[in-house]
Amino acid sequence: MKKNVSAPLLALLLSLPMLLLTMHAQAAGFAGADLVFSSIEPDDAGGRDADVTALQFKFGSWLNNENTFGFEFRAALGLDDDKIRGTEIEIDRYYGTYLRGQFPKDFAVRPYGLLGLSRVETTEKPGGSENYNDISLGIGAEMDITQRLFVNLEYLRVIDRSGDEISNLGLGIGGRF
Repeated sequence: MKKNVSAPLLALLLSLPMLLLTMHAQAAGFAGADLVFSSIEPDDAGGRDADVTALQFKFGSWLNNENTFGFEFRAALGLDDDKIRGTEIEIDRYYGTYLRGQFPKDFAVRPYGLLGLSRVETTEKPGGSENYNDISLGIGAEMDITQRLFVNLEYLRVIDRSGDEISNLGLGIGGRF
């Protein structure tokens, strides 16, 4: 159990000082909230999946002046549950750290890509809890509403290991500071 927790925790602890230093040095960061629609397909579900939602909060900073390369931290809480063959599945929480590359801020709609580490903690009734850790990949796009406010739509493949799969489709709003 401790081995599964140590890698994401280490990544989080290493990323927070970098985030604070970059935010102070460049004063260019972002924060937002997303409504996330997750599909959870455990390896023993026989190809069936649970569709659940979560509320995700994210904040990040840019590593360059063009705002094209940065990193972010995300944390989310589950909002509901779903059943697979009589087993109720819900997301308790998930969190992760990600590198983010995107098109320059001059574009009206900016596509971006994500690469990072995620941890998802779920509860299965009956059965207990299940924790998932994996490398995550995602794509998305954000569009400006004002100079500091934007909306985003993204797909994130959170977990894909040993037959377990978790995918997120998120719709959110954010701001730049």
